[in-house]
Amino acid sequence: MSSGPLTDKPPTSIAAVHDFGAKLRQPSLVERLKEYVLWQASLRGHPLKEALPFDKALGPERSPISINLDLTTACNYLCDHCVDYDILNTGIRHDDEALKNSLALMADKGLRSVILIGGGEPTVYPKFEEIVHFLKDRAVQTAVVTNGSGNAKILSVAHRFDERDWVRLSLDSGNDATFQAMHKPKKKITLDQICDRIPLIKEKNPRLRIGFSFIITWKGATANNFAIVENIGEIVEAAERARRYQFDYISFKPFLERAPENNAEVVGITDAAREFDETIRRIRREVDRAKSLETPGFRVVESTNLRVLENRTYKEFTRQPKTCHFQFFRQVLSPLGIYNCPVYRHVPQAKMGEKGGYATPADYAGTRARVAELIRGFNATSECKEVTCLYNPANWWLEDLIEHPEKLEMLDLVDEQQDFFF
Repeated sequence: MSSGPLTDKPPTSIAAVHDFGAKLRQPSLVERLKEYVLWQASLRGHPLKEALPFDKALGPERSPISINLDLTTACNYLCDHCVDYDILNTGIRHDDEALKNSLALMADKGLRSVILIGGGEPTVYPKFEEIVHFLKDRAVQTAVVTNGSGNAKILSVAHRFDERDWVRLSLDSGNDATFQAMHKPKKKITLDQICDRIPLIKEKNPRLRIGFSFIITWKGATANNFAIVENIGEIVEAAERARRYQFDYISFKPFLERAPENNAEVVGITDAAREFDETIRRIRREVDRAKSLETPGFRVVESTNLRVLENRTYKEFTRQPKTCHFQFFRQVLSPLGIYNCPVYRHVPQAKMGEKGGYATPADYAGTRARVAELIRGFNATSECKEVTCLYNPANWWLEDLIEHPEKLEMLDLVDEQQDFFF
């Protein structure tokens, strides 16, 4: 029996963009939801009204709805706080044709969104623009998380994006001195040079949403054996910069560390930080000041992780059900392989397949079997016990539906948002 939250209403600390249960209740996705719930319910012995239209051992013949696509492990920065520090610049690459074949097969089997992110800087990938065109030709929603050094490439494909797509720049600073100290670009580039491109991109395509990402760091934070540069005092300065350069929003989120036992990304101000309460008070004061800069065309966004850190409920998001259901709906495709969660890039126990695991029907058959195996065998209660998981409320909601599949007949659908990012 399930033992977590049973409501389909997410905690108030969950940002709307992270209400994944609501996204699955969009009319365009609800059949995918029902397939999965009935499959899992059948595996647990719950009686069903009708036979499953797919192999019970393998589950629905579907791709994930959404993937994080790491185009490369190469990066032109040396950020101390990078969560992917250990895998950067390994020389491990995608096979370009196999990658496109994988994306085409997944699109045929229900892939609806791709976030080009992580593992390296996506615009460093030589065929970055080609991949954007390839995805948009197949009506796949596409987002980019970039360090900003490749904004010329973003500009060259800006016309392909629509209002449901987005680009987010990881900048984390209000001035160039802090930017240089935090990001250490290998080739000279300034924060102003990066931001100067934003009005050009917006002029070419006003519909494209562009965000300024600011990871909040504090004294005592460490990563990769480095002491991290503090930037709390630049929250307002960064918001002013973002508004001035025509970003649509600035997003504030807390610094993440890696858990030593399984390399998972975790939220929390460690004992090494100076005075938890005072640090939180400083962050709240500066974010409130930044929010005063909002206009109808510019928003200040507090991430879910920041909200749960501040109200100290982040530990509640670490109490996971045994089964992570969202690994069926959202995965990571990397030059290192296919993984069940962005938290577990390159972690062996989270691996679902090799990088070409969706390249051919035969490859897909093997990956499909491994996905079904991992859904059964990956114990999120223990593996993710330190992870403040954004999917936690939705995972518990799915757990309840699986234990009570009759509730599928009473689902409240939401208005179609055409938002397929998970």
